[in-house]
Amino acid sequence: MKTFDFIIVGGGTSGTITAEKLVKKGHTVLIIEEGKKNNNPFLSMPAGWIPMLDGSPYLKFYKSIPQPQLGNRQHDIAQAKVLGGGSSVNGMVYMRGKPSDYEKWVQETGDQRWSWDSIIKNYIKLENNQRLGNPSHGTNGAIKVSDPSYVAKGSDLYIKSMQALGLPYNRDFNDGDQFGVGLMQYTIGEGKRCDTISALINPILNNKCLNIKLDTLVSKVIIENRKAIGVETISRGKSENFFGKEIILTAGALITPKILMHSGIGDEVQLKKFDIEVKENLPGVGKNLQDHHEVPFIARAKPGYGYFKQNKGLRMIKNGIQYLLFKSGPVTSNGVDCCSFLNPENLKDDNDPKIKLYCVQIMYTDRDTKGIKPDHGVTLTSCIMNPKSRGEVTINSANPKDLPNINPNFLSNKHDIKTLLDSVKLSRQVINTKPLSDIIIEEVLPGNNIKDDNELINYCKKMIKTNWHPVGTCKMGKEDNKEAVLNSKLQVKGIDNLRVFDVSMMPNIVAANTNAPAMAIADKATDIMLEG
Repeated sequence: MKTFDFIIVGGGTSGTITAEKLVKKGHTVLIIEEGKKNNNPFLSMPAGWIPMLDGSPYLKFYKSIPQPQLGNRQHDIAQAKVLGGGSSVNGMVYMRGKPSDYEKWVQETGDQRWSWDSIIKNYIKLENNQRLGNPSHGTNGAIKVSDPSYVAKGSDLYIKSMQALGLPYNRDFNDGDQFGVGLMQYTIGEGKRCDTISALINPILNNKCLNIKLDTLVSKVIIENRKAIGVETISRGKSENFFGKEIILTAGALITPKILMHSGIGDEVQLKKFDIEVKENLPGVGKNLQDHHEVPFIARAKPGYGYFKQNKGLRMIKNGIQYLLFKSGPVTSNGVDCCSFLNPENLKDDNDPKIKLYCVQIMYTDRDTKGIKPDHGVTLTSCIMNPKSRGEVTINSANPKDLPNINPNFLSNKHDIKTLLDSVKLSRQVINTKPLSDIIIEEVLPGNNIKDDNELINYCKKMIKTNWHPVGTCKMGKEDNKEAVLNSKLQVKGIDNLRVFDVSMMPNIVAANTNAPAMAIADKATDIMLEG
């Protein structure tokens, strides 16, 4: 019976970052991933991720339980189901968050290794920034980071309008100061997506220490005498066990707690309900679910300023040829060029911005906007960065094949409602501010007829949706914190040789798209583990 040094459950961003570091140290590693290898050339194109929003074999769509506070709406939550995880299928935004996010982690754990000043070293080590070469950025790492090589005309107008309203221009959202408006950076290099597979795993594919098993579901961790010794798996109807000296879960904030619960680690009341043998009573497993949630503000605009129909007819052919020949043009864009970080109730307040206001140069339509005909337009998306609402993930049976129950609990906190209300009001002000107002034809949603605060709040409840950044369901904390699942070394409390290296570990969500933090977390956690 072969025993690996490390078994990594989940071949996403965190899992592949961890695997690469361990393999290079000479350790035998087995990555187990439920999805397939990404062989789709369209996904290497930055614009290629957009069609996946309507469905893809590289995504798994979860549905939340009905949300009473939102009129029993259910949310669709897409998560990666492919080697490379989010890095292979996401919008490629490279964002770290702000120092105060990580200071809260230090307060929760008492461990300075999770401070901004410490973890930024991990960001820098991983990064190969194609513009910024200063103390805040790296230029020698494997993860290519770049400015957008194509910017829609409407994005420039948005940036100028936000400055007209008094918001400063920010040339770098990742140096610790997020306040302001500007262009974002992306995990894109030379016109192609830079995922963790192309950057880190492909160069070591022939290393005998690296083993990868795809299309395989991990049903539970095998625990004997309070020690993790292996995992049970299911692949094509066949069960198989694999054994390792250390088990590392990197399956994400929805599935990592599910695996723990099926392994007998979680709230003993819930586990006994399904006749699951309790290995460790940790009531915090699955709790503390957080996600960036957003509300769109949609306006119709004049032609020629955005991305509408850039993937149709002659435009598509022209853009495709330009991309193939020169790696330039609209295909090199993810569709969202810029954003602003702000406090919507007071644009002069630069302290810990509450909102990330994306500017999308299309009329973004989905199932919540049925009846709205797509057209040239602008969508301003208000995204709460540090929501106070908390949800949870639970299991609904003892069958590991069953999907978990997901309760995001969006807008369950009055603070979040007020923040979104202020941001929607601000969005209306933005589209009526020059020079962006010069191209706006009409407000489509919520519509000029909706002005009363209660009506706008109802609009928010009707339209709110996930930003696909679930975190926090196995949070780290001090030993005396009963809600904490992990210690600051990301070891599962009470169980030896079992760790969690994904975004489940966050005590509080960071003000950032979560792919870059997932990389830094895994890099930091692996360093801590190897230090002993």
